[in-house]
Amino acid sequence: MVRKAYGLILFILVVTGLLAVSAAPARGFTYDNPAEEAFTKTHFELLLPEMAVGAKNNLFTLSNINIDLTNPGTKADFLGQMSGGQFKADFTSQLKTGLTIGRFSAYLRPFATGSLRLASGLPELVFVGYGPHDNGTNKVYNLAGTKANSLAGVALDFKYGHPVKLADGSTLGIGVTFHYIKGLAMFDAEITSGTLTVDQIGDSTIRTKGQCYYVDLPVAEDGADLGSFFTNTPGSGFLLDLGVAYERDRIHAGLVLKNIGALKWRTVNQASISYEGAVETGPEGTEFLGDDPVTEEKTISDYTMGLPLVLQIHGSYQLYKSLYWNVGMETGFADGWGISSVPCLQTGLEWRPGRWIRLAADISYHDRHFNYNTLLELQLFFLWTRFQLGWTHEMGGLNAAAMLALHF
Repeated sequence: MVRKAYGLILFILVVTGLLAVSAAPARGFTYDNPAEEAFTKTHFELLLPEMAVGAKNNLFTLSNINIDLTNPGTKADFLGQMSGGQFKADFTSQLKTGLTIGRFSAYLRPFATGSLRLASGLPELVFVGYGPHDNGTNKVYNLAGTKANSLAGVALDFKYGHPVKLADGSTLGIGVTFHYIKGLAMFDAEITSGTLTVDQIGDSTIRTKGQCYYVDLPVAEDGADLGSFFTNTPGSGFLLDLGVAYERDRIHAGLVLKNIGALKWRTVNQASISYEGAVETGPEGTEFLGDDPVTEEKTISDYTMGLPLVLQIHGSYQLYKSLYWNVGMETGFADGWGISSVPCLQTGLEWRPGRWIRLAADISYHDRHFNYNTLLELQLFFLWTRFQLGWTHEMGGLNAAAMLALHF
């Protein structure tokens, strides 16, 4: 079981590195609302592979890697940051290709996404060190709540936006994106309860319980073609994105709710693990002196899994001719799978000095960190290209995207 779990993690990390959440900027803000299609002119677009990759964390920034915890004030601030929330890391990547005819779009999109959450005890062990309290009393490091999950698959997306003219001269856009997903791999593990206790003389005891759900990777049979490989994937499902957008004079606003639906897996392996024993540290590393971990495994058929719902709100105002001011908000209704439940607030500017170029820059605040994003789009006759680069303050995260399309 452990080897299979490691294999799944390695597979998804490799997919993340080889492929590159869709960065489809609209008016300078990276959200993807199907209702925006209602405001586009009738056109034909062939999207050559668009690559996007992003990863971020709220703790292991450059400043914290070199943090000086000998300063009492710095140490207190750092421990306060950890007590206010767990260490969080999210990643997402995709490769996307497809076409648009009029206001209807169809895309093929391999993707990989995942999250890591560490209880406060683990970052404290990394940055502060191992030992009892300064006054010599026992110290308990909390391990409960540490979890990791990841998902890899292939999605076939259909998007359509329809405009509705209102009596006051404004326009309401209504749109939907339909995702048909073939799941390739899934991994979901959590430490449900766990502590590491260090006594006055430095001896320690660890007690943990956890559970893990994972899906075996599909294996192509000898002589099987690519089509049959994807037909026999272990998971499949449907997701919907519903969006509305409103435009009048210089004002534009939109709202979209994503990930409505569920994925079903034919067979999911479940493992429950518990361990209790002493821990010793020495020149040869950490040694666990307890009995072997107690493991219970079983197989679940027809396992249903939902992804966290995501709400995005966006507004734009035309300040002057080709200059626009944007504001936005994004939040997940649950945490994990590359999605954060902490709201992200955004504002920025977009400038269109000519028909052939679009520039945008924005700043957002999320999980105690500022994030910066830049965008360059070139519309060279029928060849459209877009580059996007974003980073988190002190390099706590990075996202990038590149697009090339034939547009008529």
